[in-house]
Amino acid sequence: MTRPGPVLFASLFTLDSIARAIVAPVLPLEALRLLGSARDVSITVTVVGIAGVAAALALPGIIHRWRPHATYLLAIAMLGLASLLMMSASFVGFGLGWMMRSMAAAGLLGLLNIYIAAFIEKRALAKSEPLRTFFSASAWVGGPFLGIRLYEVDPHLPFMVSIGAAIVLFAYFRALKLQAPTPSVGRRSNPLVNIRRFFSQKRLTLAWMLNFGRESWWVTLFTYAPIYLVQAGMPNVAAGNLISSCTAMLFVSLFFGWVGRRLGLRRFIAGAFLWVSLATFGVVWFSGDPEVASALLIASAVGAVSLDSVAVVTFLRAVRAFERPQMTMVFSIYRDAAALIPPALFAILLTFFPLPVVFLVNACFALFCAFLALKLPRGL
Repeated sequence: MTRPGPVLFASLFTLDSIARAIVAPVLPLEALRLLGSARDVSITVTVVGIAGVAAALALPGIIHRWRPHATYLLAIAMLGLASLLMMSASFVGFGLGWMMRSMAAAGLLGLLNIYIAAFIEKRALAKSEPLRTFFSASAWVGGPFLGIRLYEVDPHLPFMVSIGAAIVLFAYFRALKLQAPTPSVGRRSNPLVNIRRFFSQKRLTLAWMLNFGRESWWVTLFTYAPIYLVQAGMPNVAAGNLISSCTAMLFVSLFFGWVGRRLGLRRFIAGAFLWVSLATFGVVWFSGDPEVASALLIASAVGAVSLDSVAVVTFLRAVRAFERPQMTMVFSIYRDAAALIPPALFAILLTFFPLPVVFLVNACFALFCAFLALKLPRGL
C-alpha cells in the first residue's frame, strides 16, 4: 500500500473510482430533471466531453511545470470541487461541475498510466491491469447501488460522499510523495505534435481505437440506460441496480485476465467485442421489455469487463519508453473522446429516432472493433 507496484496503483484507482462511481447513476437523472429530454442530455454530455479532451491535451504542459506529484494532487482537488459545484441544483453549477469532473478524471487516468508505465515492467502489465480492475470492482458495484439510494433520500448526499472520497485520496497520495518522470521540453510538449506522432504509429492507433470502443459501451450504459429505464416507467433505483449489476462483473476481472493470457490477447479481445455486440443487438430487439433489455445489458457487461481487464495492455506494450509521458496523454483522450463523439452523434439521432438507437449504434461499433482486434500482433 506504500511501495510503487500493482497493489498501490490499484488502491489509488479504487479511491478515485469511489469518488466517481457514487454519483455515476445520479448524473444522467439529475441532468434529465434539469433539461427534460434525452437529446438535451446528449448535448450536455458532448460539451462535458470537450472539456475532458481539452484537459487531456493540456496535461503534458501542466505536468512539465508542476511535476506529476503536484499535478495529481491538483486533479484530485478538482474532482472534489466538481462534486461541490454539482450540489448547487442549478443547471450552470451542475454543468460546470460535470465538466470539471470530466477534466479531473482525464488527468487522473493519464497520470496513473504514467506512474504504472514508469514503475511496472512491460511483462508484468498483463497481470497488473486485471488487478487494478478487480480492486475497483467494489467501488463500481457498491457506488451506483448506494448512490441512487442516497439520491432518493437527499440529492446532496451522493455528492458529499464523493467529496469525502476525494479528500481521502488527496491525503493518501500526498503522503506517498511518489514522483514519476516529467515530460521533456521541446516540440513534444505541443499537443498537436503529440497527436500527429501518436496516430502515425499503427499499433498505438489500434490500441486507441479498441479502448475507445470499449469505453463507448460504458458511456452508453452509464448515460442512457438510466434514462431508458426511467422513460420505460421503472423506478430510479432500477437504474442504480442495473449499473451495479453490470459492474459486478468486475469481481471476476482477474479470471478474465487469466483467460486472456491463456488464449492470447488478440483472440480474447476480438471475442469479447463480438460478445458485447451480439448482446447489445439483443437490447435493441427487446427494447420494449425493460426487464429483458436489462438482463441483456448485464450479459453484455461480461464482454465489456473482459475488455477492461486487458485492453489497456495493447497500449502499454506498444508505447516506446522515451515518449511514454506524451503518448500516454494522447492515449488517455480515448476516454474523453468516448464521452464526446457518441453523445454528439446520439444528440442528432435522438432528434429523429427513439432512445434504443443509441444501443444499435453501439452494437454496430462493437462488431467493427471485433474485426479490428484481429489486426493485433499474434504474440501480444
